[in-house]
Amino acid sequence: MRTHKARQTECFYEKMLSCYLYQRGIPYMTQVDCFIQHGTTQVLVGRLDMEIAHTVILELKVGPRITSLDTAQLMKYVRAKIGCGMRLEHAAVVCFRDDERVEICEVEMSEVASLLNKDETS
Repeated sequence: MRTHKARQTECFYEKMLSCYLYQRGIPYMTQVDCFIQHGTTQVLVGRLDMEIAHTVILELKVGPRITSLDTAQLMKYVRAKIGCGMRLEHAAVVCFRDDERVEICEVEMSEVASLLNKDETS
């Protein structure tokens, strides 16, 4: 997936990534529900676009650029997945831009760990 044509849908890119991963035998899931535990109740936080090999999560976007709302949405999923015991190694927003470029914003997992530790001590 080195090049793409602008103005495709997010669903199109999700299917292309799925085909790429499938052809290489890499396990993945799409449209994964994310929950947090609130007492004894699970609360739906949202639906993650892609989880790869149980260690990587991707939030896919189509548009001019990645926004702070996109990264905030990803962080919500990161917290939920780590809170459920997932051994998360990478998390990123991938934006298929209007100018036919791909922008990737990866979350620093060390920053996430420090944020989670701060939340636990508060």
